[in-house]
Amino acid sequence: MFAIRSKLYALAAAVLVTATVATCADAGWVTIKNDTNKALVVQEVTFINGKPVRGKPTKLLGGESFREFQNTAGEKSYEVYEVTSPQRPVWSGKLNCKADTQSFSVVVAQGKVNVVPAPDPKKP
Repeated sequence: MFAIRSKLYALAAAVLVTATVATCADAGWVTIKNDTNKALVVQEVTFINGKPVRGKPTKLLGGESFREFQNTAGEKSYEVYEVTSPQRPVWSGKLNCKADTQSFSVVVAQGKVNVVPAPDPKKP
């Protein structure tokens, strides 16, 4: 009788801990889609001791996208380059990456490249 009760207590404790940890996770997927007709390179930039450290560059042709898992929520710095001139970014800025899945779109507005939040396809 006591063995069954202690197993039930252990199971209840494990479920409670799992549910608590799962709701506290601050992670999500960030999707960036190239909605231009240009070949672009997207690269995350982090700052360590005030110096920029660039992540892996990702080449995106027109219409392509990539997904990156962010293990912590917050502002992330990105740079966008044209493939033909990788020395000078055509856009650089910070994106507010929340704890859920988010999508951003690289667009050309008034002749300038910009990164904007993509509309949620679930909402009309």
